[in-house]
Amino acid sequence: MIMRRVTQKFLILIFGLLFTYFYCEYLIYYVVVAQCSWPTTERLIEGQYLKSFILADTHLLGPYRGHWLDKWRREFQMQQAFQAVITLHKPDVVFVLGDLFDEGEWTNEKQFQDYVDRFHKLFKLPNDIKMHVVAGNHDIGFHHNLRRFSTKRFVDKFQAPSVQHLVLKSSHFILINSMALHGDSCELCLDARHSINRISDAMNCAENVEKCNTEQVNFNYSRPIIMQHFPLYRVSDAACTEPDAPPLPERNKKFRLKIDALSKESTTFLIKKLKPRAVFGGHTHHGCKLLHTYKDLKIEFLEYSVPSFSWRNRLDPKFMLVTISPETYAVNKCGLPKEGTIILTAMIMIFALVIFISTKRTIGR
Repeated sequence: MIMRRVTQKFLILIFGLLFTYFYCEYLIYYVVVAQCSWPTTERLIEGQYLKSFILADTHLLGPYRGHWLDKWRREFQMQQAFQAVITLHKPDVVFVLGDLFDEGEWTNEKQFQDYVDRFHKLFKLPNDIKMHVVAGNHDIGFHHNLRRFSTKRFVDKFQAPSVQHLVLKSSHFILINSMALHGDSCELCLDARHSINRISDAMNCAENVEKCNTEQVNFNYSRPIIMQHFPLYRVSDAACTEPDAPPLPERNKKFRLKIDALSKESTTFLIKKLKPRAVFGGHTHHGCKLLHTYKDLKIEFLEYSVPSFSWRNRLDPKFMLVTISPETYAVNKCGLPKEGTIILTAMIMIFALVIFISTKRTIGR
């Protein structure tokens, strides 16, 4: 009888520990991700809008920095979280707003290919969901450190030119390499400016069909959404009041223009040429929502800074679910499990298991 009770308690202990491990390492991501949902408004008609999953700053560690255990742990967490979002919410498209890698600018060809393979393995998608990425400074380097081969290989591996115009379910997206907006005469900057001018002309033609040759445009007009890595011009994050905004006094730290945010000149150029209805960026690792008003252009729009998706950069990583139609859009910012919550949950479950075993005399009672 005693041996039977010991065996029963041992089996309960093993089962309880396995369930605790499974819940805290796998299931908890689904539990937390399921608490967020696709936003909607009265103007969004089911089936006629694009479901967009937006994340930023995954910062996969490379060959030089960080401990292997840290690398494995953070990548495991991001993989579980990403797959939970894909499984539960089934987006139409995924946008990654730069800094996919932490050391992309320093890697040789073999190391970079290893990076690319790891990224696609961790953030694997079914064939019916497309992913679009923009370059971040950690992927190719800041403007003053750009090398032609580092930019070219990123473009080739991810089909991510400096400026890209996508039309998805009749909504327009302009994806931009922020390092190409330095405003000088570098080849990358000149190419980006030319592309933006060309897209602007096509958009203006679509908006004013009677003034243009309709053969030049094969899409209906709606104000585009800009996706990039840097924030638009701002002096600091002082105006950011989101709960996940930078803490004080970091929030009041002055931005280094062209490093922490776009310059005022580049921002004005983008706004005048593209007249966006929303702008999404990353880079700061924190959340921010700012209203921009341009009275001379008679437009205003919201800019969203998407917090980092990595637990290396935040204790509470975030992502966004955005529903988009040609006329409107709606945004939900979603959280992922906090590191402390995962640890505390495991401790509570193990404590409860020990109490249960110590007070249970037999399985049948």
